[in-house]
Amino acid sequence: MSTPSPSPDDRRPLLDAEAFRHRLDEEVARVRRSGGFLSLALFKAVPGISFAPADEQALALIGDRLRRSVRLEDVLAERAHRIALLMPDTSAGEAARAAERLLAVVEDRAPGTAATAASLASVGVATAYGELEGGGSALLNAAEEAAREAAPGKIALSRTLQGRPRVLVIDDDLAFAEALAETISEGEWEAHPCTDVSDARERAKDPNYSAFFVDVVLPRGSGLDILRDAMLAHAGRPAVLMSGQDVDPGAVLDALGLGPVMFIRKPMRRAELDSALAMFRQLVPGIRRRSRRGH
Repeated sequence: MSTPSPSPDDRRPLLDAEAFRHRLDEEVARVRRSGGFLSLALFKAVPGISFAPADEQALALIGDRLRRSVRLEDVLAERAHRIALLMPDTSAGEAARAAERLLAVVEDRAPGTAATAASLASVGVATAYGELEGGGSALLNAAEEAAREAAPGKIALSRTLQGRPRVLVIDDDLAFAEALAETISEGEWEAHPCTDVSDARERAKDPNYSAFFVDVVLPRGSGLDILRDAMLAHAGRPAVLMSGQDVDPGAVLDALGLGPVMFIRKPMRRAELDSALAMFRQLVPGIRRRSRRGH
C-alpha cells in the first residue's frame, strides 16, 4: 500500500546540500547579528535506508513525515547520508526534545516491522549561542562529531558553542557610554552604547540583550522606568544602575527589588565593574570566557 503524497500546501522543502549550507550561513549570520541560540540535529543513516539521493523513495517517505513534525521556522535538509534539522532560536535542551520526537518519526518508517537495536537511527545535536567562531562549519562539525558518538536509538549532545552575550549600556553621556562599552567588550561580552532615551526603551525590551548598565538620571526619561520595562519584558536579566547624582534612595531600593540589580555610583571603579560582570557571569548562559586584551 503506497503512502499518499502530501498536498503542495503541506509539503515543505527538503533542501539539498548546497541550499542547506546557504541557509546555515544565513542563520549563523543572523545569530551573530542579533544574538540567541541556533541548534542543528543530524540524523545518522538507518541500516537499510541510506538517506542518500539514490534511495529517493525512502528519503521522500522520511522527509514527508519530518515535514509534518517540525515548526515552520525549522529547516530540513539532506546532507551526505544524513537528514539535517536546523532549528533557529532553539536551545540545546529544546533541540534534544525535538530530536527525540523526530527520532520516533524516523523509526516509524516501516509500520509493522519490528524495531531492533541494530535498526535504530541516532542523532547528534549541536547548539551555538551568539557570535560563533568558525561560522556554520563549526556548528556542522560539532553536530557531525556528536552524530558519530551517538549510540543506536540515542541522542548525543555536543557542548554548546558559546558566543558573546550582549550588554546594553544606557547613558546620555556618549563619551562615558562608549568608554564603558569598550571596556566591557574587552572580555567575554559584546557591549553596545545607547544614548537616546526612546531607542533605549525599545532596545531594553529586546531579548537579544542579556544584561544592562543603566544610568538613573536621563534627559526626558528615567533609567528606573527603562529598567522596570526591561524586567517586565524578560524577567531575571541582570542589570547595574548607575548615577553620578543624588537619587531617591526609595526609588533605588524599589529597583533593586525587580531582580538581580546592583547600584554603583559614578565614577565607577574597576573593582566595581569587575564585581558587576562577575554577577553577570553567574546569571547569563552561554559565555565564552577569554582573557581581556593585554593579559
